[in-house]
Formats: sequence, C-alpha cells, structure tokens
Amino acid sequence: MCTFFFSFPRVSSADKKVTNEILVLGSSRVIQGNMAAAKSEAISSAMRKAIEEYLILRFGESGMINNFERMVKEIVPASSEEIESFHILAENLSGSDYQILVKVKVNTEVLDEKLRFSGIAVEEAPQSRILFMVSELRGGSLQYWWKGPDFYSVMNQTEVLLYSIFQERGFIPINHTFGIGDRALSQDMKSEDITDADALKWGSMLSADFVVIGKSVLQDDTGATLRLRVLSVKDGLILAEGSEAEQRSAGEETDEGKRELLEKAARKLADKLIPSVLYLGKGTAPGIQHIQVTVQGLRSYRDFKDLQEFLKKDVPGVTTVRQSRMGRGLLTLDVAFAGSEDELLHRLLNQGKLPVRLVLQSATETEINLLVSQ
Repeated sequence: MCTFFFSFPRVSSADKKVTNEILVLGSSRVIQGNMAAAKSEAISSAMRKAIEEYLILRFGESGMINNFERMVKEIVPASSEEIESFHILAENLSGSDYQILVKVKVNTEVLDEKLRFSGIAVEEAPQSRILFMVSELRGGSLQYWWKGPDFYSVMNQTEVLLYSIFQERGFIPINHTFGIGDRALSQDMKSEDITDADALKWGSMLSADFVVIGKSVLQDDTGATLRLRVLSVKDGLILAEGSEAEQRSAGEETDEGKRELLEKAARKLADKLIPSVLYLGKGTAPGIQHIQVTVQGLRSYRDFKDLQEFLKKDVPGVTTVRQSRMGRGLLTLDVAFAGSEDELLHRLLNQGKLPVRLVLQSATETEINLLVSQ
C-alpha cells in the first residue's frame, strides 16, 4: 500500500531539544496523613505532564492545534502506558502539599503506535497526494467535475471544503482546475456514478496516492449528508469509508449557515476516515496469512451467513473464507488474508457494511476473537 504521513511544523532544535527524557514537577495533597496515596497521585500527575510536554516539544503549536482533540482524548489519558521509566529526584512536603521532581522517560515506540492509530503522523516523509472526486447535489442540480474536465473542472463547495480540511492535516490535494483535456477518456470515466476502477484510473492519470470518491446532498429542509470512500491508487483497495449527516436548525437557511453545516459534516467524517487510512495505508501487505476469526453472540442463522458473505465480498484483502466451527451463537472462520492480523481487524471493523456490530475481545498474530455488541 501507499504510505502517507501528516507533517507538522516542528519546534526548532535551537529553541527546544526534543528528547524522550522529560523533567517535570508532580504535585498532590496529603489527605488524612496518607502519604502513599499522595505520592501515587503526584507520580501520575508527573507522567501526564511529561507526555504533554513531550507532545508539545515534538509537534509544536501548529501540530498541537490541528490534533488537539485527539491528543487530549486518546493520547494523554493513557500516559502510564507510554512511560518507559521514571526516577524521583527530589521531594518536598509543605503542610498538606506534596511535590516531587521527576525525570520521566517516554516510551516513544508505544507512543508512536498510538499516534499512528489516531491518525497523527510521527515520521518525516513526503506528503501524499490526494484527489477528490465528490459530486454535490444542491437544489436539484448535480455538480461533478469529471463529466467534462475541460468545462466543469471548477471544484464544487464540498470539494473546496475537503481540499482545505485535508490540506490542514498534511495531505497535498491535487488541483485539477488547470484543465485536463480529453486524454482518451472513456465514457465510464465521465459517469456520475463512477466506479472504483474508473476513479483509480483518474488517480493514476493525475499521479495521486489516494482518491476520495463520494457524494454530498444539500437540502434546505433537512440539512447536509456526506458519503466518502478512500481508495489506494497503488493497491486498488478501499482503505476507509463512511457517512456523516448534519440536520438543519433555525438560522441555518442562509448560504453561510449551509456552508457551516456542510463543513461540520466534512470535518467529522475526515476525523473518522483519516486514522484508518493512515494505519492501513502505511505499508504493503506481507503476503497471504491464515487467520482464525471467532465471533460469539450471533443471534440467528442469517447473522452467520451475512457475516460470511461480508468477509468474502466487502473486506479488501480477503481471498478465501472457510467455516471451521459453528455452535450456538458462535462461528469460527479460517480467513486467508493478504496482510497481517492488525490490518484484517481494522479493515473488518471499519467497513460501513458490517452486518452486525462487533467489539474486539482479544487478538494474536493468528487469531481474532470478536463479540456481537447488543
């Protein structure tokens, strides 16, 4: 698969040195003379501060602003998992106030994996080129640029918003408005409901790494609906797909209100899609693997069959699916997959066509155990 990274302005090493060893203060209050609890709380405080300081040093102001919500929700709260070691250098007790000076060593390998999974880049690498092919239905009029590239190359409002949002996240959006010419385009490549295969031809022709195809529907009486799918040009795989809808409320009848509604849907959907694309698009699959997938809690025979069909038809990289065990509410399948267990798991759980809602129980390199969520 194609690899892409989001790059952010780094703090100059002349200003601050980015190191995985951070010196921080931890503090707490001693309650009812319980020093052990106070010390534990102060250490936890120091670990959290160390992760915060490390992230700020590493990503700088712009990187922190662009990823702030994911940083505070997904990265900072799990700070204990991201600490390799810590050493208390000094302690001070003043009344009930307890402070410690701690040298904390950040486990960059664990932290990098969490950052990648959240869609935040860690490597310095060339940015990836992305092409938007998103039609827009507004007031009964459908706009899409690829129906006649010489005449309809101007981006619609949805594509303008996506262009800006993805550019903020480190992508290089392809500007197709300079005129493409006919270039022996087939009629299928100009179709309103363009297929993945023809969209990939556009991506290849315009030297894209990824193609985003989809449709937005803007209606005065309801609001905005946006559906997107992201394809890897190199591998021809669906890396992520999803939809987002925003309902209109009073005051959003204006053009500016509609634009804000659409932007809200686009930003929410980008936040959903980008982590999966980054995670699944980071490397080429290592060959066919046989992975045992067990699902518990299935409620009917139809659930069994739907899940098997879903794996066969809708999960990119799956070559064969063979039933190896079936019991009351339980199904075990031997899945031949062009990739790792991690890639299969994330492709499976991030497909919008999943017939039942599943949650992960456990996983190894050769086994995945899932439970139907009630």
